[in-house]
Amino acid sequence: MELSGAERVTLRHLADTIVPRTGDAGEPLAGSASDLGVDALAARAILEYQPPDVQRQFRQLLRAVESPVLNLLLTGRPARFRELSPEAREAYVLGWARSRLGVKRRGFHAIKRLVAFLYYTALTDDGRNRNWPALAYPGPDDAGRETRHTPPDLVLVPMAVDRETTIGTDLAVIGSGAGGAVIAATAAKAGHRVLVIESGSLQTPETFTQRELPATDSMFERHGLMTSRDFGFGVLQGRTVGGGTAINWMTCLRPPKFTLEEWERVHGIPGVAGPGFQAAIDEVWTRLGVNTEEAVLTPTSEALRRGCEALGYTLGVDFHVTPKNAKGCGNRCDYCSFGCVYSARQSTLVTYLPDAQRAGAKFLFDTEARALLLKEGAVAGLEAVHRRDGKEIPVKVKARAVVLAAGAIHTPAILLRSGIRDPGVGHGIRFDPTTAVGGVYDRPIRMWAGVPQTIHVDRWLPMNGNHGFWLETVPAHPGLTALGFPWRGGRAHKEVMREYPRIAANIILVRDRSAGRVTIDRQGHPVITYRMSRGDRGTMMRGIVESARIHIAAGARGVWSLHTESCEIPLREGRIAPAELDGFADRVARLGIRPNALALFTAHAMGSVPMGASERRPTKPTGELRGVRNLFIGDGSALPSAVGVNPMITIMAMARRTADFVVQALRLEY
Repeated sequence: MELSGAERVTLRHLADTIVPRTGDAGEPLAGSASDLGVDALAARAILEYQPPDVQRQFRQLLRAVESPVLNLLLTGRPARFRELSPEAREAYVLGWARSRLGVKRRGFHAIKRLVAFLYYTALTDDGRNRNWPALAYPGPDDAGRETRHTPPDLVLVPMAVDRETTIGTDLAVIGSGAGGAVIAATAAKAGHRVLVIESGSLQTPETFTQRELPATDSMFERHGLMTSRDFGFGVLQGRTVGGGTAINWMTCLRPPKFTLEEWERVHGIPGVAGPGFQAAIDEVWTRLGVNTEEAVLTPTSEALRRGCEALGYTLGVDFHVTPKNAKGCGNRCDYCSFGCVYSARQSTLVTYLPDAQRAGAKFLFDTEARALLLKEGAVAGLEAVHRRDGKEIPVKVKARAVVLAAGAIHTPAILLRSGIRDPGVGHGIRFDPTTAVGGVYDRPIRMWAGVPQTIHVDRWLPMNGNHGFWLETVPAHPGLTALGFPWRGGRAHKEVMREYPRIAANIILVRDRSAGRVTIDRQGHPVITYRMSRGDRGTMMRGIVESARIHIAAGARGVWSLHTESCEIPLREGRIAPAELDGFADRVARLGIRPNALALFTAHAMGSVPMGASERRPTKPTGELRGVRNLFIGDGSALPSAVGVNPMITIMAMARRTADFVVQALRLEY
């Protein structure tokens, strides 16, 4: 697809309505979106980074706003968007943002999120964004970059593919993240030939730019633009060697006892509540070097701690220092989300993948698994495409066993593309639905700085039969911040961003009972549908209020939610009164939780090919897919329900458990 000239003009007008010019175009935070070339970047993102169905939705939006007939029906005025004054355009966009019609809110957020993100991340020739000085955001210091190298014992060497080829192996592992890397290392150490296939590219200290836009482009699924079908949730997932472990916030939490007991009692997963699975957790914990010594309390975490203590909450009971899988981090970097230039983050890039390579495993990077090869009720390998120098090279892998660990979005998509139509495949996806509450303080916070997320609060997790919520800090950089902050007009959004250095944000994560679904479109791309249940929405509303209460107790001078409509305690001098919090809570209750009326995210997709003893569950308790011998699910897709904490450790421990069954299956095949 290609945008027409008229569509590009409309996109420019929309972008300049979201971010208007407010002064000299060359001054920080004064130029419009098009002054920074955001409209062209947005067009490229739509056309190159989105599947055809999403492209069509964007084009329909661009045409709709220019249709006099449609505008007469929707707004009462038979006008084209381009013919409106700047003030009328802003009113038009606000009307879509606050509409009762979901389709109009969806259209607004599709454009707003993209434009706001790009305005604060687009780089000039010197590798910096023109707006950073106005935000007191320093950006990375490139001094000494030439000295940042991957340690020799951690250098990963992928196979070279320059022509169509067929490769034979004992075990093919699709995905190099938390689950796949653990199984690959275990099977390789057991003496089996292992091939790891990863769709993302290998990024290393030599290539990490520490900049938000290029990092998002090169290391996130769909360049950071993946959403649920209705645009209600932004879905953050890694697409790089190491998967999410290479870009997450290093939050290492053991699965709660009640979750493991539920999985054993309700879902029939034997032993997960006992010492055997605890040993798997301990093994992962040790290999990742998890500790609290690296969990330096940054100003964002200090604000959360201060608020908790002021409310009488107890450290170690109600809130906790968050363990980190870091070694030698030393709080010396503000850009952890974009790859660790010091190899201090103990991701699979520096742990399980080098372990696997030392044991003889091979790697194919930049290689997307398209479909599995099936023969007589068993898996026989896979078909893939290797991308190199703009070319797509077919690759066929013959294997005696396959582990699918492509993440909870792509694992079911691969199964569906392969013709595996078990009714449970793709059903049951959980999100840990997430939103945030911001607080403005009277001193600098710099929430992007230092070790991310070093305090978490779990005192409300046991609510609703252990389906409550927990709170964590968020190390948001400018693009993610602008994407999430409410838009109530172009100038107003810029003024909120000016407070960025003094803002701390807490995220609310709900252990959801809600369950969505992954399907595929006509081209085989994954499509995600997810709606929060009434109970989960109520839990999130409680979390928003409790987060605001903590901000106020910590001394915040203003507080707001991420609702599109105003939901805030305005910034002022002096402390916020209890009656103002009551008013805020009432406003949250009135606005509720609606798709595209509140910024919602997930970085914890799981459970889309769930494990269980029941025949209705697609994955057996061993991790093997029902109906296909020697095909194992090795990532968060297999988790029976939401964990109730950040799931990396649980995924890796479950993968370690599954690895034993994989090795056993390979031995039986000889």
